[in-house]
Amino acid sequence: MTSPDRLWTLLWRAATAGTLGLVVAMALLSAFAAHPDEKDHVGAGEYYMRYWDPPAVGDERARGAYSNYGVSYLNQLDAVYFFAGKFAVLARPLVGQDHVALRLFNVLLFALLTAMAWSVPGRWRLALLPLYLTPQAWYVFSYFNGDALPLALSMGAVWLCAVRLASGSESVGRGWVWGMGLLLGLLTVSKQNYYVYLVFFVAFWTMAAGARRGLPGVGGREAWLALGLAALIFGARYGAHLMVAAAQPPDAQHRLAEQMAAPEFKPSAQVDGKGFWGSRMRSKGVTLAEMFTGEWKWHVFTFRSAFGKYGAMDVEAPLLFYRWIGRAAAVFGLAYAAALLRAGMWARGAFALWFAFALLTVGQSLWHSWNNDFQSQGRYLFPILPMTGCVLALLGPELGRGRAWLWGLGAILWVMSAWSFTAVGLARIPC
Repeated sequence: MTSPDRLWTLLWRAATAGTLGLVVAMALLSAFAAHPDEKDHVGAGEYYMRYWDPPAVGDERARGAYSNYGVSYLNQLDAVYFFAGKFAVLARPLVGQDHVALRLFNVLLFALLTAMAWSVPGRWRLALLPLYLTPQAWYVFSYFNGDALPLALSMGAVWLCAVRLASGSESVGRGWVWGMGLLLGLLTVSKQNYYVYLVFFVAFWTMAAGARRGLPGVGGREAWLALGLAALIFGARYGAHLMVAAAQPPDAQHRLAEQMAAPEFKPSAQVDGKGFWGSRMRSKGVTLAEMFTGEWKWHVFTFRSAFGKYGAMDVEAPLLFYRWIGRAAAVFGLAYAAALLRAGMWARGAFALWFAFALLTVGQSLWHSWNNDFQSQGRYLFPILPMTGCVLALLGPELGRGRAWLWGLGAILWVMSAWSFTAVGLARIPC
């Protein structure tokens, strides 16, 4: 390894380790429930600290896991609460509090991602760069929630692809196939907004294989084995969910929400038009165009909460920060597009696929806010990060001078993100 390579490796490891340190600090220092919906997430995790079986709707053992909406994460497919709960049983004697033990599960995920970032050979490190472009991505690993696991799983799949490409070997071990199947399978029982990433992942690597640019040693047999394992994981979890639901009347969730939800979130209040202002905005006559104007400004709030809003989305940086990080992100996006569009016909096709799925990711977030519940939260756009990682894993080594531009702009975004996380997040969130 030459001196410039050693220096670059040192800087990369210092930046990624420093980011992990910020995540650890937030997890250990910030007060309980100082973060979005953490009380509800912790309630779900605490259930699995005590029990093994998934609860029915309204199960008395899970009463502490219901939100103001009268629903619980425990009655969805998300597997994170089971795994985090069992991990927290082991961690709690060390930290003394349930919520800190559960937070450490997400911290562990980020530590594993850091180890992955360290292990990727230099030419393929660009694949992991998207994780370090926004402080909001780090923030979801610093408190307990259901978003950190799918982001970690999706970036883990990117890492497996980057390692396979870096090896260049035409033989692939069973461990790689089982690992990929496990990651994709757990993604199917995580946040549903990552389903768009799953479809992109399969479409992108299928397109690459068709162009004879796929993963070395990964043929149809290996791909189907990984997808088969993923399907088995989804089937097992969904089957357990159906078994619990079959023992209850079809309207059990509706009746429980009517009983337990806060007055403005009760289903009857939504039907009467007297409920929460942000619910079912389309049915209330708000047009799609109005979502971007007046008091709503969905795009403005979504952007800010994608690049550094903390607490209950009420701890934010000065407006000037969002302007400058927005400009830096825009230039990064332009450099990314320009590098791919100059890299040949196949790279242009890959960019077109990425762009289409990025738009789908934005579209599904907007659709949810308009039709169901107004939540202009940037974390719903995070599937775009591992999508970008997939493209950079395959094409990054071929981008020539475009690589230098992406690294330079990425460094600027990382510095701005670290400032936001430290001077805004850590400094102002209650401890």
